[in-house]
Amino acid sequence: MKLAAFHSLGLAALISVGAVAVKADEALDGHMTYEIFERTVEHADLAGCPPEFDIETQFCRMTLAAERAHVFVFDYAGDQPLQAVKSYDLADGLPAF
Repeated sequence: MKLAAFHSLGLAALISVGAVAVKADEALDGHMTYEIFERTVEHADLAGCPPEFDIETQFCRMTLAAERAHVFVFDYAGDQPLQAVKSYDLADGLPAF
């Protein structure tokens, strides 16, 4: 598959493919856990999260793709499931929180 074809795929689809390719048996009921994300997605750890998320119960990671910053929000509890994904246009610079 050519690299250009990856740009047409959604970010969630790429993450799902990565999770399946690396270790599909660890995906719990089809949801992304931080353990799987950590091993399959190049990302940066963030010290904070967007203001609408509670940093006492959630933590955030960021990826850069297709001229956008994508912030992934995970829950600290349990198997640390993915709670939300927010995307920001890089034309405005990197998000600060």
